[in-house]
Amino acid sequence: MFGFSSVRRRRRRGGTLHVLGSERAATIEPGETLLSAAARANIPFPRMCNVGECGTCKCRLTRGHVRLKKDISRHVTPEELSAGFVLACQSLAESEDVAVEVPGIGRERSAGPAPVQPVQTDASITRVTPLAPGILAVEVGLAAEIRYVAGQYAQLTSPGVPGLGEPRCYSFAEAPARASPRTALFHIRHVPGGAFTDWLFGADRTGARLCFSGPHGGFRYHEAERPLLCVAGGTGLSPISAILEQGISDGLARDVTLVVGARTRQDLYALDAIASIEARWRGRFAFVPVLSQEPEGSSWTGRKGHVTDYLREVAVAHADRAAYLCGPPGMVDAALDVLRGRIPPDHVHYDKFLDRGSIALATSAGARARTRRAEGESSCSEML
Repeated sequence: MFGFSSVRRRRRRGGTLHVLGSERAATIEPGETLLSAAARANIPFPRMCNVGECGTCKCRLTRGHVRLKKDISRHVTPEELSAGFVLACQSLAESEDVAVEVPGIGRERSAGPAPVQPVQTDASITRVTPLAPGILAVEVGLAAEIRYVAGQYAQLTSPGVPGLGEPRCYSFAEAPARASPRTALFHIRHVPGGAFTDWLFGADRTGARLCFSGPHGGFRYHEAERPLLCVAGGTGLSPISAILEQGISDGLARDVTLVVGARTRQDLYALDAIASIEARWRGRFAFVPVLSQEPEGSSWTGRKGHVTDYLREVAVAHADRAAYLCGPPGMVDAALDVLRGRIPPDHVHYDKFLDRGSIALATSAGARARTRRAEGESSCSEML
């Protein structure tokens, strides 16, 4: 079904890409990836980094043949590869006709909530609220109703502003059960030098017009008879808290340990929201904030260091848990290393928030330098 080569360029002809559940087909140009072809045809397709670092564009090949540009075993297990799963950003067509199944589009077969179709609609910023230094809660009003699953993300563009026409991805910060169908809430971190967040934080953007596409992504709660270990870094807290809020609405009664990493006490945010979740949660709830750069001599009496320091201490005792990790790639990768061999891979779910620096590292290591998504921390989901 597929082969692997990072140097050969065997195919010279184009082809056609079909995404099951989408009414559109995409023409694949010679040497073009499936993801790039889908983007040109305006087919909604979960994506972030475009260089094989985030795993967001994982899909299942149902017809045709592809060749992989590089090893994708970091995101696709051997069993998944045998079942046809690939990363669209690393897949080159080797047949004239290629069809894929994409999570959230059409007849996606994975367990869990029924997939919902992405919506593209006009939007505008209706409210901006500071949450912590460098973090804003941004409420977006939508011209059309949407449905999403807690943990997913949306893509925002600002086509009327020079340099902001490319999609930026942000996780929904509110559980669907608590959200209006015409409103979306995001937690957005300022990344100095990032075009979108420099613009957003540079003035009051209330009323600014945007284009919205979503939902996207497969990060969500997976039903399992296991207590939960949730680990969030920075605005990775937004999809984690949305999942927990949805769990309250659904009557979930699992025990939860919520570990939140931040640099200093000032960087911790949404503490009232966490306290509210804890008060309403039906099982035992433990909140463990961990500060990595809290100044010496401060009055902080909680844990210091990195979230992985805490995970190493509790990993054996938490081997019966389902883990949900969300935040910067360095934190997520380090947490995965700690949990590997302790919690079964089927019960470890994660979402990396790539920033421009993360993408640069990937491209300098030999990946393609055509970057799009990234920006702070909030799908998996923020971009510059």
